[in-house]
Amino acid sequence: MVATETASSPHPRHELGNWIQIARFGDQVETHEPESRYQWGDYLALSYTWGDPSNPREITVNGLPLLITENLEACLKVLRSKKYTQHGWKFWIDAICINQKDIVERAGQVKRMREIYTRAWTPIIWIGKEENGSKDALDLVVTLAAEYSSRDGVNRLTSTLHRNAQHFGIGRWRALYNIVCRRYWRRLWILQEVALGRYTTPVLCGERTLYWGQFARAFNVLIKTDEVINIYITNELKEASLPFDGVIWPNLGTVQEVQFHQDSHLSDKRIDTYRLIHVSRSVLSTDPRDKVYGLLGLMDESIAALIEPDYTDSVENVYRSFALATIKATGSLDVIRHCVPTEDPNSPSWVPALTVEPTGAAFTLRDDSFTTSGLSSASVRPNSHLLVCKGFIVDRIDGLGCMWSKGWDSGSVLQTRSILDPYNTFEAAQKAIWKSMVACHTTPTEYLDTDYGLLLASPALNKANLPEQTPLKDLIASFIFDWCVQYLAGDADFKIAGRPLKGYCWEKVVPEHIDAVHLRDALMQRDRINLSRRLMTTDMGYVGMAPEEVERGDAVAVLFGCSMPILLRQSTIESGDVRWRVVGECYVHGIMNGEAMEWGKDGEDLLLC
Repeated sequence: MVATETASSPHPRHELGNWIQIARFGDQVETHEPESRYQWGDYLALSYTWGDPSNPREITVNGLPLLITENLEACLKVLRSKKYTQHGWKFWIDAICINQKDIVERAGQVKRMREIYTRAWTPIIWIGKEENGSKDALDLVVTLAAEYSSRDGVNRLTSTLHRNAQHFGIGRWRALYNIVCRRYWRRLWILQEVALGRYTTPVLCGERTLYWGQFARAFNVLIKTDEVINIYITNELKEASLPFDGVIWPNLGTVQEVQFHQDSHLSDKRIDTYRLIHVSRSVLSTDPRDKVYGLLGLMDESIAALIEPDYTDSVENVYRSFALATIKATGSLDVIRHCVPTEDPNSPSWVPALTVEPTGAAFTLRDDSFTTSGLSSASVRPNSHLLVCKGFIVDRIDGLGCMWSKGWDSGSVLQTRSILDPYNTFEAAQKAIWKSMVACHTTPTEYLDTDYGLLLASPALNKANLPEQTPLKDLIASFIFDWCVQYLAGDADFKIAGRPLKGYCWEKVVPEHIDAVHLRDALMQRDRINLSRRLMTTDMGYVGMAPEEVERGDAVAVLFGCSMPILLRQSTIESGDVRWRVVGECYVHGIMNGEAMEWGKDGEDLLLC
């Protein structure tokens, strides 16, 4: 239970930093202990992962025996040695405070998670025992966060490692890999548990304490550099005859998203629904219904108010009800942007597949980055498994570029047939290509048109004679640069507006005018957007980016209330009505800001099945 009496002291987020301070190298320094806010004392809310339930441990609670997991027992043993525990601070722990066998009680408590973690003095995070070199890993986390998390930090880090691969010692990258691969980071519930905390939320690994912000910064460094993972971590694993687990990538991404949501919560900014759904697909939950219920504490209140947790309901119906609640509360159809082709032809294709992990990054992680349907609102009528919505077909898919899943082999190209050019000039078509590669037409960066455009200079830059031991030379030696060169080589003969892609690439480049930090940003954006996607052209000559599942002839639709174009595939014709299945969202350069709305002002009924 959580007390509902009014607390007399300020909200904990304003005083936490004065209670537990974490020194640079992870040593805990406790200052004055805050006064309890309630007559009975005060409490902290534990964020942890249950662990293996097959080997339970027995503890005594209020004189009664209770079985808990081994991981929770290890956590409790560490917590009882802490001063705040010895001084009488209480802990809210879901496995103890909620009867997990009572689905009615579980459903009722789920809606209180935001209250529980917000009213706690702070969440306190347990990522597990000290093992597999965790001491070295935590030291490296502190170093990366303190010394390499600035804007130029990644380039400085890679340059340092190019000169001395063992700069940080032997085995430390492997130890950090073990920390990042811990199951805690992909646990769905941490999305709101930690997001409702703050930068200085304590993180316990055995007896060692760091703070959340150090992990967020260090993990962000790893996300921004491919060399650390693909070279140094991989090499240390090989030397120890250990396999590489790709779970490191989604784990890093989850931490990055949690930090974003935490920043939004602390600044009272609205959390974008699209971004929340995207990260929900990336994390793990024991009960698939929790892909919705586990995020109620972070959802816009207008959406959460329409959802009543019910663990007796089917997963399909929970997801369908969530989609309809989101559309009703927001007046937007952006929830459809999460739809992907499924193997079950009977499941509604317009309901987001929350159990299907994204194979690539989202085109945009905001609800309002693009305005393909202008200022229109969603106009829908649910009908059993159908969703009738207003919109119109604007174009059809023509050519398809090389595929990431085929190693960018030119043999995977489906050549463009159309020779139409809606961009009218060479320069406009060239810009359309690289902006499609990064899908960031509206990114408000002053260097967008110059440095991001350098993506098409990659083949020439790869051949340039550059001085050694410079940030640009180190960047060109990286995987992230080589992948871009391979990608452009695979699509070299793919025709856009009647000209092969290689004809749009720069022939000459002046290295002295290139900012290596900005170019790395562009390369990272290209990599995350092109993952599991391919360049495409339309019958009208537009160029863009589409999921690999796209087929020639798929329709490009503008749906009223949806910020991105949606790919539809004709399914059946019943009683004269065409039914469509959703293939996914796409980027089409030239219609992302409502330009096509003049072509279909009134729209028509589109039946999504």
